[in-house]
Amino acid sequence: MKMLNKHGWGIREMLLLSGILLLFLIIAIYYIYTLYQDLNLEVTSNYYHDLENDLENNAKVYLSDYYDGVLNSEGITITRSILRTYGLDVNLVDNDNNVCSGYVVASKSHGEENIEAFISCPNYTTDGYEEWRN
Repeated sequence: MKMLNKHGWGIREMLLLSGILLLFLIIAIYYIYTLYQDLNLEVTSNYYHDLENDLENNAKVYLSDYYDGVLNSEGITITRSILRTYGLDVNLVDNDNNVCSGYVVASKSHGEENIEAFISCPNYTTDGYEEWRN
């Protein structure tokens, strides 16, 4: 680079500095975009997890208040229509107002109840979701 003279910077120095600033700006925009995407995925994931938790909690109420059978290691499927019969259904709608389907599998193994909800929405499906159980 040339030394600065009395007349200020030359066009070369100005283009070099502008290029460096543009590079930093592009890097900053990339990191902001990536951070925003990660935050959006985390919020969406927590939303679906909350829907699963609501479904599990209502299934627990059904099991304790209305279910007459005995849970075993085979497990039972608690559908939303069963929950709806007892006024325990959960409004399964995602952030885009798409209706989701779901069910709960409840079993008992080694004296411990295992209750797990499964939901399927257009943009999310719980791992292990089985369409035939609905």
